[in-house]
Amino acid sequence: MDKYSSAEQTISLNPVTIPSLINIAIKHGVNANTLLNDVGISAESVTDPKATLTLGQLDALYSACGTSMGNAAFGLQMGRITRLDSLNLVGSLIGTADTLNHAVDHYRRFRELLHPFMDMGISVHGKEAALIYAPTIANEITLKPYYCEMFLSGIAKIFSELTRKQLKVTRMEFSYPDPGYADVYSEVFEAPIFFNKGQSAIIFESSILDQPLPGRYPELNESFEIQAVKYLMELDRLNSVECQVIRYLQENMGIRPISMQDAARRLNVTTRTLQRRLKKENTSYVSIRESIRFKQAQLYLTETTINIDEIASRLGFSEPTNFYHAFKRWAAISPGEYRRANKQVRPEAEAEALTA
Repeated sequence: MDKYSSAEQTISLNPVTIPSLINIAIKHGVNANTLLNDVGISAESVTDPKATLTLGQLDALYSACGTSMGNAAFGLQMGRITRLDSLNLVGSLIGTADTLNHAVDHYRRFRELLHPFMDMGISVHGKEAALIYAPTIANEITLKPYYCEMFLSGIAKIFSELTRKQLKVTRMEFSYPDPGYADVYSEVFEAPIFFNKGQSAIIFESSILDQPLPGRYPELNESFEIQAVKYLMELDRLNSVECQVIRYLQENMGIRPISMQDAARRLNVTTRTLQRRLKKENTSYVSIRESIRFKQAQLYLTETTINIDEIASRLGFSEPTNFYHAFKRWAAISPGEYRRANKQVRPEAEAEALTA
């Protein structure tokens, strides 16, 4: 079992997860720039589909939003303002589904396009159905009340939007103790609330799951599904271990020495696990590192006047001669020969080199 903490676990983001949270904070007078800086998230990563954070950073953002708004029940508040049109392509897919069961199937299949871990399960017992909060990553962070509040109140809102009538909740069950604002739960769900249960779930009449939805549109739904499959395939590629290692090395090479242990820690796995997963993807840490070193070396040699000894140091070589031999292996010529043949130094690069 991997030894690193839940907070260090790396997760991928998407264009929905963080902006929706920030928008709510802004509406409550919170400065978005201050909020992101306080939790160590760059503004660029908010809309970058390739961005990754640690689970701890995402949790810190949720927590900071609640604190900044002075509202312990902000998870319920976020869920209440959820709308299909705020869920991008997945919202369109769900909105044209035949039935609620069909909509749930779509969400579960394409959930990663919306959120890194919020998932659900459905259990049907006779006339009752339970829609259960079942995060794909279950730990001390993802099981915090505000994630469950956000998810279940959001699902209740979406179900009402899909059926075009208020979801009649039989009762609500939560696996944790009363957080101190049970009255807000009652107001949001308009049903009996029970804490310290074996699950966190919305209980409702099972008969509505297979009733035709007023917005069903099979042909359009099929078109949305084709698009969603393409996006999911691209997301899977970006989430590959190889791509995660590449991003980590690109972000850090030239700033400080990086080892395989550093990369493994960033991905919240052991070194052995990292090696095994990369092998499964038909690559290795060394081959990825060497590829990035070569590309970075080419940039330094053609677009700056940084001397070769400094380039070697920036790329993590202990001795310039090691860099010399490696570059000759990569390019079949020496670094100096490559620079003379390909030099394209911009005027401002001269100044950059002087301050490097």
